[in-house]
Amino acid sequence: MGAQETESESPHAGAGRTTGVQQGPSADTQRAAASVPEVGASSAEAPPIVDSGNENEDERVQTSVSEGSPAGDEDLDVATWDSQSDGGDSAYEELQSQTASVTSSIMAGHWENGRRYHAYQSGQYLFPDDEQEQDRLDVKYAAIHLTYGNKLAFAPLNNPQHALDVGTGTGIWAIDFAEEHPQCTVSAIDLSPIQPTWVPPNVKFEIDDCEQDWTWPIAHFDYVHLRTMAAAIRNWDRLFAQAYRHTRPGGYIELQEMDYMGVIQSTSRNPGTAFIQWCTEQGKAAAKVGINLRMIPNVMVEQLRRAGFVDVTVHEFRCPIGPWAAEKKMRDAGILQLSAVLDGLEGLTLKLSRFYEGWTRQELDVLLAKVRTELKSKECHAYWPVNVVYGRKPE
Repeated sequence: MGAQETESESPHAGAGRTTGVQQGPSADTQRAAASVPEVGASSAEAPPIVDSGNENEDERVQTSVSEGSPAGDEDLDVATWDSQSDGGDSAYEELQSQTASVTSSIMAGHWENGRRYHAYQSGQYLFPDDEQEQDRLDVKYAAIHLTYGNKLAFAPLNNPQHALDVGTGTGIWAIDFAEEHPQCTVSAIDLSPIQPTWVPPNVKFEIDDCEQDWTWPIAHFDYVHLRTMAAAIRNWDRLFAQAYRHTRPGGYIELQEMDYMGVIQSTSRNPGTAFIQWCTEQGKAAAKVGINLRMIPNVMVEQLRRAGFVDVTVHEFRCPIGPWAAEKKMRDAGILQLSAVLDGLEGLTLKLSRFYEGWTRQELDVLLAKVRTELKSKECHAYWPVNVVYGRKPE
């Protein structure tokens, strides 16, 4: 895993770089990253991705209340539907009771190390989903949004009608995108039912596991969006194959991903030793449960091409951690990102703590304290690579 940046600072420091056959990012996007020095492309190879082995279809659970009747019985009224159950009213009441129990369990989640985690497909995602984590996700979203020059999408979309947000979290991106594209129906899925209830009419939130079989129509979506999903996916190749199948010809998939191997750039007067050690150990622990936290652009490009996508394009950005950047916009992004890291550091570590080989809980607490001290120093110039990769399904 990479750590300390050794490349000297570029005279065109920090502009979002673009590779591939498409046009580079806009001037606004380049200016958004202008204060973060240029860094050479990483040559690190991502470790093999472990197949979750879960091939069973699992239907999506909508978080909004909907009316209707069993499939194929659209013409039946509720009374007729009730009367057709073998056990009459008692069977129907029992079914309702079971459904309420399952829904209650999903909404409640489960608790571990004093934090709440998702209950649906429990253990699939590494991090909490409680209110503290939701606040962190919102702050992180704001930091990355600034880093991207307030752009929601980089793919050259043309009047999209159906979009899918995979791993929507608190749903901010889906809501923003729906407001920006009112003609587009946005389906947004997550393992946790933590999204708001007051949303634009063209947004639909659902509880779903994207690594299960997709049940949407084939060639349905104009645009499939994923952001910061490194800690959630075990089989990227299968995910991209499903995304390809359910994207219409000419449609796009876009990854807006953070590489969880942070970087200390050459201008830093603080070596960030504890921060780099935490990133390294976190990556090792995640690998033991089949998660690869490295989101390296050339690896993502190859995976998308292998799935069949073409015209794959990369935009590279760096989101500072802390208020050290020269440009105000990036300094603001750094302050937000620092807040997200400080608030989330313990939650990001606890779930994986038992996979930290040779570490006691006390030693981990000391490490996290050192990380906090380092990142709060203006002399520590740390950042996350937050790269954008998108590709098109051929016509």
